[in-house]
Amino acid sequence: MLAEKVGCNEDDTVELIECLQKKNYKELIEQNITPAKYHIAFGPVIDGDVIPDDPQILMEQGEFLNYDIMLGVNQGEGYKFVDGILDSEDRVTSNDFEFAISEFVDHLYGYPEGKDTLRETIKFMYTDWADRENPEMRRKTLVALFTDHQWVAPAVATADLHAQYGSPTYFYAFYHHCQSDMKPAWADSAHGDELPYVFGIPMIGPTDLFNCNFSKNDIMLSAVVMTYWTNFAKTG
Repeated sequence: MLAEKVGCNEDDTVELIECLQKKNYKELIEQNITPAKYHIAFGPVIDGDVIPDDPQILMEQGEFLNYDIMLGVNQGEGYKFVDGILDSEDRVTSNDFEFAISEFVDHLYGYPEGKDTLRETIKFMYTDWADRENPEMRRKTLVALFTDHQWVAPAVATADLHAQYGSPTYFYAFYHHCQSDMKPAWADSAHGDELPYVFGIPMIGPTDLFNCNFSKNDIMLSAVVMTYWTNFAKTG
């Protein structure tokens, strides 16, 4: 996508890279690249040097046995994926719920066979059958679907694989977020909501990036989080 936008249409990979390398960096960073939904525009590439092989294979070969890792997720990582689905009252209708799941499957599952079964399975798993007609519950379960797929499942798989080989593995779940007018009251801790606490922003006060009403509890939580992070960096 980037190559086409800056006029590099060579079919040969080497020639394509040479063309990109001749471009001014400003021309490259000014391009607006919109990735397919639920995907990223640019990701790691197995190049044989920086990333010599598939990370899962490298982990299974014991390449990371001597390293401690800490990773985790926020409660509502998938909030942004649901934000555009909500009606005027911040709810998810039955039709929008079904459409969101259908679109989710279409974007991520490339085979026509089994799509209907997959859609129905996801609908079944992410429907609160005790409160199935509640549009606010549909909103909650959709956030859970996107959170699980995009963040929780990969993080848990990585942690499990690392721990299988006896390497120190630390996993956290972050449930708190600061009070801000930029986010509705119903939203849980979304993607990136842990960052102000990791970097001590509550102790400084609101910033352009984190325009929150920080409380004394936020300050104390930030101190705890920074202690956890720095202790891990120092001692594992």
